Order: sequence, then structure tokens, then C-alpha cells
Amino acid sequence: MSKQALLNGSWLITVRPSLPDARAPQVRGHMRIEADETALRVSGDVYTRRGTVPDTIPPDSEPWYPTFPRSQYSWYFRSSGATFSGDVLTVAVVRHLWDRATSEFVASDTGTLTLSGDPDLSGTLRFGDVTAEVRATRTSTLYRGCRVEVDAMVNRSFPASATVGSGAVATFRSIYATAGWDLRVTTDEISIPDDADLTNAELQTLLTGHQRTATDDSWRLWLLVGSAQGGLFGIMFDDDTFPRQGAAGFADAGLGGSPVIDPAARNRRLNEVPAAFLRTLVHEAGHAFNLFHPKHDVHAPAIGTEIMNQTGDVIGFATVADPYPGNASFFFSEHDRLSLVHAPDPQVRPGWKNFGWGHGGLSSGLPTPVDVAGLAAADDGDEGLLLTVGLPGQAYVGEFLTAEVVLTNTGDRARDVTGLLTLAEGDLVFQRTSPRGELDHVLDIAVGCGPRPMVRLEPGESVTGRAQVFFTNQGVTFEQPGRHTVVARLTVDPLTVVTSAPAVIDIRMPGTDSELDISAKTLSAGVGRALALGDFTHDEGARALLTDLAEIHSGTDTGAASALVMANALARPFTDYRAGTTRAPDPAEADRFLDLALDGRTPLRAVELAVTVASPAEKDAPVVADTLNRLRDGARTIDADVDLDAGFDAAEQVAEDFVRPRAR
Repeated sequence: MSKQALLNGSWLITVRPSLPDARAPQVRGHMRIEADETALRVSGDVYTRRGTVPDTIPPDSEPWYPTFPRSQYSWYFRSSGATFSGDVLTVAVVRHLWDRATSEFVASDTGTLTLSGDPDLSGTLRFGDVTAEVRATRTSTLYRGCRVEVDAMVNRSFPASATVGSGAVATFRSIYATAGWDLRVTTDEISIPDDADLTNAELQTLLTGHQRTATDDSWRLWLLVGSAQGGLFGIMFDDDTFPRQGAAGFADAGLGGSPVIDPAARNRRLNEVPAAFLRTLVHEAGHAFNLFHPKHDVHAPAIGTEIMNQTGDVIGFATVADPYPGNASFFFSEHDRLSLVHAPDPQVRPGWKNFGWGHGGLSSGLPTPVDVAGLAAADDGDEGLLLTVGLPGQAYVGEFLTAEVVLTNTGDRARDVTGLLTLAEGDLVFQRTSPRGELDHVLDIAVGCGPRPMVRLEPGESVTGRAQVFFTNQGVTFEQPGRHTVVARLTVDPLTVVTSAPAVIDIRMPGTDSELDISAKTLSAGVGRALALGDFTHDEGARALLTDLAEIHSGTDTGAASALVMANALARPFTDYRAGTTRAPDPAEADRFLDLALDGRTPLRAVELAVTVASPAEKDAPVVADTLNRLRDGARTIDADVDLDAGFDAAEQVAEDFVRPRAR
């Protein structure tokens, strides 16, 4: 092994002023050095605090990864060039300074880090005219670590290992070790009651009710082996105050009978095919570590068969001779590996920044290392397919907003295209440019993964999807006044991405008393999350605000959407697994809120709103069917100038498309 390779791994670093100063804060952090014949990269995260009490250091015999409270985070650094010569490591450093008030990087500067020694390193760190002493102690030959707690529903089990296509035996831990991560998996509860109708909101309370209480600052992830949730294979569902802490894989999901599925796996449950189920769980955990599907990443890594590719894409590369899951690659792409190793702690660590943060410019994290391919190519497309995105031209901050996406076959031959035209199921993503020129990705707050249902489009036919874009992985999506530009990108099959023309939406501040009241209520995080989930869960504050919006502002789409959330929530039970309580359905109240939402609206607009407040991952959300049934029965009082039958056929088509889009 070369001396350079001996630098590889995780290091505890401490930074001290060159001149001793008892009043100086403690500056320490986690440095990662990747050194081999082809690369020499250095990155690190630094935390500062006042006080003289030393940090607790684990025994030297145990590999570990320095972790500190998020509240002490101060800066991140990454090498822009590094050399190792004469036993001296010299690193050109770019430092990004963190603002604790805004939880964003706000400034950057450059400096030089010089280290030497064996086995510990020491040297200097210089920024401008300021030089500090640095000491570094290696803590592991790997780069990062995380504890993974697995809980399972009764009669479902975590796949401890699986024989993969190469013939090797893989485990959850061994797969992450290929990316330099040390994941220590502990199976805890194995008797969570079976529930095939879990909503995303209930998954959140399962997490908070079953995850063990943290006793230190170590990184943690919770994985659920669940029974089923529609046709999803898995989901990263966690989007509360501390997001990205939980994900799930669904044991009862079916693999289907395609000839490119291995004969032994055809029409089997995921739990009966260890390689497929293990891959799903590793993939969902990757989302919790803030990894994107390749087709959604602005750096455009190739779509292939590695871990973060969707199952539908991997199956798309399978053949009868090389069937799924044997054709799957049980390792991470180089782009994802670099993110896992070198991205800043706020981007990667579960429970910190929202999903998607760091996948754009510096405003939303940090760019990928310079030796990775550049931004997505501009020549994506297919001359025989046209994608359009419809948004209102103008809205005010706090107004509930929906988008319509239409894919049309403009060619002269039939095309098989994806049926997943939602922001929650992987194939569709919005790229939004804010008034300040910041680029980010807009997705649903929960990211579900599963097989890709295809739709046959004859020439001239279209397939349509609808989504709420008020509250997404960006929080309140259009909270910043000014002109926003939105481009839709749809992966229509494993090899084709179609991009829409830009849609422009001008966002203004609320003006009237009514608008000001609506904005004040909807900008509450609980209300936003309820509008995205279709349920106020256990948040009584959000329930009260939604009730006000529904009763006072039912004449607006925002008030109607709020009423539909209430109707959806109160039409079904909700189990708070954290508190061990169940909210019983209240059919009379559900009907009252449904009447508020439908009054004065055409059937088409009523159903359009219903399918956007229902979570896309919950195809059986009661609000969609209840809205249609209420319209059919005519059991409501409506304005005289509203024709109950107007657009009813179109409304039924919208409801059908919510469950599974069809060619029209």
C-alpha cells in the first residue's frame, strides 16, 4: 500500500490559533481524505463552540466518525486541488461559511491546508493573513457512518443478505461499504401490526412512535419493513421538522410476470425475492441520505442499473438472457458515491436539510465536485412527443396552486410511455428557477418508488397528470415574490427524457384583507404539510386553521382545497402510532366540509382539486371517490348558475387518471 493510500478514511481534526487564547472557541470537525492512484480529494465539516469541556472520544480500537450537534455547525471545506509529495499533503481549500440563523451557506473564501506526520497528522490552515494549527487523528478507514434501526410488521422480515447477479452474497452493510460508508444495522421490533392501508401521515407517526430515542449525536436512520402501500416497492416519507429520518420497503409488493423478470421471481412478493427487496431498502435509504434518482439530478449522471436508479429503469435494461434482479448492480454510481463521501453534513445527514437540498447551485447546497460531469444536457427530447406544463400566470404568496402536465404523441406511430405523471413517483420533476436565478428541483414531500406502469399512446393521444405545487420538498414552493420559471422533465421510458417549454408564474404579495388572512394561515408549516398529505394528522393547530380557511374562504380554491383536506381526513381513521391513539372517522363533518368545497364549483374543478390534495401515493384516498359520489347524488345546494352536469364526464376522467392515467 502506498503512503498516499494510508491517508484514506475518516479523520478527527482540531483547529487552534497559532497564538494560544483561552477565550477562543473550540474548533473541531470531521475530515474525509480519499487518496488512491486515480484521485486525491479532501473534504470536511467543522463545528465550533464556546467552553472548555472536551468532547467524548470513543476508544481507539473502535472505528468511529466524528459527529457534533447541528447547532454548532460552522463551515464546510472541499479541496480544489491537492498534492502529496515528500510525505506532505498540501490542499488548496475552498471554505463555505454557514449561517446558523438561516441554515444556509452564505459566503466562501479560499485557503491552504498543509499536513504531515505518521500516524497522526499536524500542520497549518491558512485563510488570508490568518494561520491556525491543525491536528488530525484517523478514526476509520471508511468515511462516514450511520446507525440503522430496522422495525418490521408482523410476518415480514428484513433481508439480512441476498445472492446477487454476480453470485456474490451482499448485505445492506456491504453495499454501503462500496461507497465508503459504515452502516450498522440493528433489527429492533418485529411485531408492528400488519397494515396495508398506511397513509404517509401514519408512516410519520410510526417513525416517531417506534424509533429509539437518541442518546448521542451519532447519525441515525429508521427503516420500516412494511406490508403494502398501493403498488409501491418503497418510499422515503419523512418530511417533518427533522426530515429524511425514515424510509420504508413494502414486502407484499408484486414483481409481476414480465419475461425480463427472472422466472423464479415472477409474480412473487418482494419479500420472497431477497435480492430485489434488499435493493429496494438500500435505495430508499439512499433517498434518506439525500440521493436523487439519476434522471432528476441536475448533474445528469447516466441512467443505468446502479442502486439509485428506479426499479422500473433497471427492469427496462433487463433482458430474457439477463433478467431482473440479476441484472441490477449492487453498488452506487460514481456521482452518488462522491455525494455520500464528500457532500456537506447538512446535505447528507438524516434529520437536517429537506430532500433535494444541495442538488442545485450554491444557494441550495454546494455544487458537485469539479471532476464530475456538468449540468444536464439541453438536447433531451423526442420529436414525436410533446410535454406541456400548465400553471396559473399569476398568484399571491400563500395561494394554493396546482399544475397540469400533458404528454402528447405528436408522431405517426404508437408510443409506450410512463403512466407516472406525478411529482411523487419518480418519473416527473419540475425544475424551478426563482426570481433570484436559483435553480432547484420541485418534487413531492414523499418520494415513492416502484414499477413503472406504461400507457400506449396512439398518434394524437395524450396522457395527463395533476399535482399540487403549493407545498413540496421546497417547503412553500412559491414563497418568494417575483417571476418564477418552471420546466417539467419527464422520463417517458428508460432511454427518453422529454422537457417542456418554460412556464412562467408571477408571484405577488397578498393585497386584499381576504388574501392577507389566507396567506397568514397557509404559510403555517402544518397547513402546508396537510395540503400535501391530504390529512392534518395529529396537528390540532393545523386542523383549526384549515377549518377557518374552509369556512371563511370557501369561495377560493385555497379554501376549497382546505375543505377537501378536512373531508379526506375525517372520512377515514387515522392512527397516531406515536401516541397509541386512533382518530375515528366523522362522516357528518366530512360531508359538511365536502359541501363547502363543492358549493359553486363545476364538477370538473371540484375533482381537479380533490385529486391534488390527495397524496399521489394513496390511490384510494377517500376524497376522490367521495367527491364524485357527492356530485352524482346531487346532495348539495349549489348556486343557480352552476350546472351540476357540466363537465361531469371530464371530472370522471380526472378521477380515473388519478388512479392510473389513460390515453385520451
